[in-house]
Amino acid sequence: MANVNGFFCTDIKEELVIDNVFTIHYFEYTKDFHFGGEEHDFWEFLYVDSGVVEVVAGKTQHTLFKGDIIFHRPGEFHSLWANGKTAPNLVVITFECNSQSSQWFIGKILRIKEEERNLLGSIIHEAQRAFSTPLDDPLTKGLIRRENQTFGCEHMIKIHLEEFLIRLMRRDTIVSKPTHLPNTIEQRTKEVAFNKVVNFLEDNMSNNFQIDDLCRAVGYSRSYLHKVFKDRTGRSVMEYYKRVKLEKVKQMIREGSNNFTQISDVLNYTSLQYFSRVFKRYIGMTPSEYSSSVKLKSDFTSTNR
Repeated sequence: MANVNGFFCTDIKEELVIDNVFTIHYFEYTKDFHFGGEEHDFWEFLYVDSGVVEVVAGKTQHTLFKGDIIFHRPGEFHSLWANGKTAPNLVVITFECNSQSSQWFIGKILRIKEEERNLLGSIIHEAQRAFSTPLDDPLTKGLIRRENQTFGCEHMIKIHLEEFLIRLMRRDTIVSKPTHLPNTIEQRTKEVAFNKVVNFLEDNMSNNFQIDDLCRAVGYSRSYLHKVFKDRTGRSVMEYYKRVKLEKVKQMIREGSNNFTQISDVLNYTSLQYFSRVFKRYIGMTPSEYSSSVKLKSDFTSTNR
């Protein structure tokens, strides 16, 4: 503690420091995607932005759903593949962190919240401004700086990434949640139930059904499914289904092969007006506004590659 003119300064204690970043990815894979696996001597995390993926970490297989994030420690073999039904969108970031506190992330599979998702979005945004390397190239081995970077964008990536990791640690510690997904018969049973329902929802996206119809089809009680989905997603089954259906809508809008009336018909909304109203209520913009925003994002990416 140094003394300067009667004042004393306090050195800022840095609990977790990102030393280097190797790759930053945002992938939009097909439903049949398969990655055979790799291992490397630095950290990696994978966040499921949409869809479902199967991940092997070491010798253990996990099913990850939208909102889940898994951490791979340095030297851990890992592979992943899509479930053949849903095309997943994934954020993958590899980095070096020699802080002792980083050991907390070993074996962690967590669910992230809105503010943490926003930080990931900021990292992707700053990476687009900082680097000319395409973020969707799985063969990327490093990041190439743009000649005319926006001031401070790499520093912002470091700040956002450190805040993201610290938030995960603080939230989990404060609420005293389990730090691992327990590999127990009960947990696996819940995962099987969850996966079975998700498959039913995806297979019946164009059909009208009620919760009782779903329960009969999958063989679980309404109360059990309510608990499984609340624990896993924070939502009821039918609320989750509305979200899944809207993700399908967004995907179809991005693909551009159907107009809004056709999308409404394919997914069995009662009317185009109802479809537009539901979309705006949950997404925060009309289908037309969303379509424009995706086009702008696409134009930005293509002109900066």
